[in-house]
Amino acid sequence: MTDVLSDVLRLIRLKSCVYFARDFRSPWGMRMDAGVFAQFHAVLRGNCVVSHAGHAIDGSAGDVFLFPAGDAHQIADAVDRSAVPGPAFMESLATDAPLFTDGGAPTRLLCGHYEYRNDIRHPLIDELAPLIHVRSFENQAPETLNGILPMLARELSDARPGATAAAEKLAEILLIQVIRAHFEQARHHAGLIAGLLDPRLTNAFALVHNQYGQHVSLDDMAGAAGMSRSAFAAHFRTQAGMTPVAYLTVWRMCIAFDLLTSDRLPVAEAALRVGYESDIAFGRAFKRHFGQTPGVVRRHAKVAA
Repeated sequence: MTDVLSDVLRLIRLKSCVYFARDFRSPWGMRMDAGVFAQFHAVLRGNCVVSHAGHAIDGSAGDVFLFPAGDAHQIADAVDRSAVPGPAFMESLATDAPLFTDGGAPTRLLCGHYEYRNDIRHPLIDELAPLIHVRSFENQAPETLNGILPMLARELSDARPGATAAAEKLAEILLIQVIRAHFEQARHHAGLIAGLLDPRLTNAFALVHNQYGQHVSLDDMAGAAGMSRSAFAAHFRTQAGMTPVAYLTVWRMCIAFDLLTSDRLPVAEAALRVGYESDIAFGRAFKRHFGQTPGVVRRHAKVAA
């Protein structure tokens, strides 16, 4: 699981930005419109209410809220609180009168966002819930919340040389830990996440990620899993929600997209790199996954560069 997740995170070029770690005194509320970045809020002290898609969720010290697709939401001290837009709050921090500094008992929040490529279309990213809420008391959370969050808060408050870079790296570790917790929560639901958590499929996924540029057959994947061909194919599809060959194709297409757009390799070379001897077969598979031909994707990337 870790190798696959690491491969995907490297491919999507994950970057973090930490805005602040600040006290919010009642009454307070911030409203975030939908955007292109994945937003996160960590509760360092006190309590809050996060409103999203018509639901209100209570948060307490140690909780982390992640919005992988940048959904619109509100975070406040009460569910019916009038909230200011997030950019307006950020602008107030540059003035002599920052918002929410006077009032009742404080809630301390650490907030920021993650940037990543959303054009790769890997199913692992697509399967993430619109809102991931990891509670401090859940079994899978201690390493995340009791370790990373205090370190993040210290880097932001001490302002030592390199503090910004350190905070950004720690925020990336936080994201990995939150996604791990989400994996555990989704263990019993069919989908790629469930497949990655199945110990019988670990070696098969590793084979795909390590040898995608070579000839990899269903028999090869079944052998890596230590299962018969038919039992492996059925089990993989039940757990991961797709066939083993379909996942092999998906991973090859994700790698090919990166080769065409980041390295800007010629289409024929990209096809060979991901295990296709036929440009025609490669082009068909690529268009099925991305809805565009590899040539069009490469030309667009060249124009945008």
